[in-house]
This record gives sequence, structure tokens and C-alpha cells, in this order.
Amino acid sequence: MKMEVLSIGQICSRFSSGKNITAANIHEFGLYPVYGGNGLRGFTNSYNYDGECAIIGRQGAYCGNVKYVLGKSYMSEHAIVAVTNPNHNNRYFAYKLSLAKLGRFSGQAAQPGLSVTKLLRLKFEMPSRQYQDRVASILSTYDTLIENNTKRIRILEKMAENLYKEWFVRFRFPGHENVKMVNGLPNGWKKGALSDVCEFKRGKNITSSEMKDGTIPVISAGITPSGFHSHANVYGISVTMSSSGANAGYIAVHYSDIWAADCSYIEEASTPCIYYVYELLNNIRSIINNFQRGAAQPHVYPKDINRIKMIIPSEDIRKKANEKIGVIHRQIDNLQRQNSLLARQRDLLLPRLMSGKLEV
Repeated sequence: MKMEVLSIGQICSRFSSGKNITAANIHEFGLYPVYGGNGLRGFTNSYNYDGECAIIGRQGAYCGNVKYVLGKSYMSEHAIVAVTNPNHNNRYFAYKLSLAKLGRFSGQAAQPGLSVTKLLRLKFEMPSRQYQDRVASILSTYDTLIENNTKRIRILEKMAENLYKEWFVRFRFPGHENVKMVNGLPNGWKKGALSDVCEFKRGKNITSSEMKDGTIPVISAGITPSGFHSHANVYGISVTMSSSGANAGYIAVHYSDIWAADCSYIEEASTPCIYYVYELLNNIRSIINNFQRGAAQPHVYPKDINRIKMIIPSEDIRKKANEKIGVIHRQIDNLQRQNSLLARQRDLLLPRLMSGKLEV
């Protein structure tokens, strides 16, 4: 197969960083995703890019990571936007970049970074546009399946959220018609603190140099894992809350072992009705965010979260809710596992297709 050696500058019509966005304008939910040095940072209500492109993390411990993006999004100054010219397929080039291990070109400073000027001179073997289109089509089949599963996950998450609100916000739990209200609460319910149903503990920080090759996600301050390690310090189902940074207070559920680093956590072994507790925490996200301390580097401390005042339902209702919400979350877990398998299959094909060893 004929290949043409071209620089990034010859392949791309745009190869430049995005624009600055303050932490105050990045939220857990919003209209448009915000991409930075480590991938997805959160969401905001405006966008500065519309179309398809590859984005490269430009700065930070995990600079050099590559993601294909389609649609409206906000690209921060720590993300490089790579848009191919008409002679090349943008999705194909994103796959090509993902194999290049661009992080090795970062500087050796305390804050590693990639130089746009230097990257523009990097050269790649590029096949014909026809071949690029065929490869992109094959690989995108896997990505489409992953995206469809992800959409199903979002629907299930909404179902669990709505169930919680129906039972514990609107008080329409099973048998509510026959329960007397006492001082504005269903009989058997009481006022208390979050620590009455769970208690967050602090994780144990680990640096990238201390991480050993493995598959255990390291949960830190971001929305996505900061890396992977050979063993865990939290086992089974757990819920984490990011402790610092732009995403301080971010809540996530994990269905398998993790390493809890710059976060606080609760685990199933010490938290009865953990699925119920996760949905409870989801419902009070705005309250949790109000506990952020510090302007430049926000922090959320477990001792503050544990003291949050709340209404505590009867144990029987909590258990029933946990069973129903648990059914939904087990479906989510299954879909996430399917996505992991699809991603592994895609990644096995990727280098063979890129090199031309596998004819298409």
C-alpha cells in the first residue's frame, strides 16, 4: 500500500489551542462539553468550536492524550484542536495520533506541556483518502456501539434519579397513601445528618510515578481516572467525591475496585443501601458544591459533607429503594463492561489497520 510522508502542518488546516475558561464557568452539567489537558473537564453553557476534530491534551501530567470530537464543544487553552484538510479523514487522523504517544514530546518541567510549533513538524505516513475513509468506517463501528450504550446508560441514570425523586422528594413511595404525616414527615422518618446513613473517608494520594502498570482506575480530582494502578485500596461498589480543583464535589459511582486518591469515598462494605445513598448524593449536588472552599483551588472536605442536614427515611423504605435502584445500576454496570470490551477490541485492530498489515 502506498504511503505519503507528511507533517502535521501539511495534514491539518487548523492545529492550535483553544481559549481560556475559568473554573467558575465549568459545571458538572451543561449544554456543551469542555475539553482540557486531561480530556473532559466538565460542561459549560457556551461553545467555541462546532464540527469534527481531534483534540490533544497540551498540558498536565497526561498531556498527549487524543480524542475525536464531533459537534459543539468548548476547547480550553490546554487542548490542541486538530482539523484535517479535505485530503484527509479527521477521524482516521485522530486514530493515527492516538498511536503516536505524543506525551513523549512534552517538556521536563514540573508542569509538562506540548509545543504546537514542534508538533506541527511531526511526520506521519498517510495512505490515500479512500483507505483512510475505509479504516475510519470500520473503527467508528465500534465507537458507534459504545456511543449507543452510553446513551442507554444516560437513560438508566435518569430513571434512577426520577425514582429517587418520586419516593424521597415527592413522598410518593409504595404505600404512601396509608402512612400518616407527623410534623410534615411520613411517620417513621426523621431529621438528621448525612453521617446517619454514610460517612465519607479520605483517599490516599498517589503520584503518576508511583502508579504501577495495572487496570485499577485511580480516582482523583477529575471526572475521568487520573491513571491506572496494579492494586486497589477500595473494594467492591463505592461512591467517590472529588476533593479539589475545578471538579471539587463531583460525585461518581464505581462498580468494581478502585484506588481512591485525591477524593473522599464510601464503600458498600460499610454503607448499607449504597445505591440509595448515591442517588441521595446526586440529589444534593448543589448543596455539596456550596461547601467548596478556596478561590484559586477549591476544596471539599469530608467532615463538612458528613454534617449536611437531611431527612432520613425509614430503614424499610431505604432498603426497598436500594433494591429497585440497584437493579438499574446493575444494568448500567453491564453496559459499561460491554463498552470496555468493545474498546479493547477496537484498540487491538487499530495498529494493524493503521500500518496497512490488515487489508480493508
